[in-house]
Amino acid sequence: MTCEDAHLKMHDYISGELAEEHHRPLMDHMDECPNCREFFRQTANIQTTMRGFMQYEAPFELQAAVSSILANA
Repeated sequence: MTCEDAHLKMHDYISGELAEEHHRPLMDHMDECPNCREFFRQTANIQTTMRGFMQYEAPFELQAAVSSILANA
């Protein structure tokens, strides 16, 4: 696996979307590549931070309006 391949797979791995059969090759590559280990660490931190910012709960009135529209559709 190249570093470029590893970088592409890291996002899917962190989000839980990487197929199980691709886990071991990715982990093996990171065991051997300190640059990819650091890239993975930084990427995981960024994604975790972004997830925290992206959590939004719609106001009750909006939730009720959408539920009403869907119920009558």
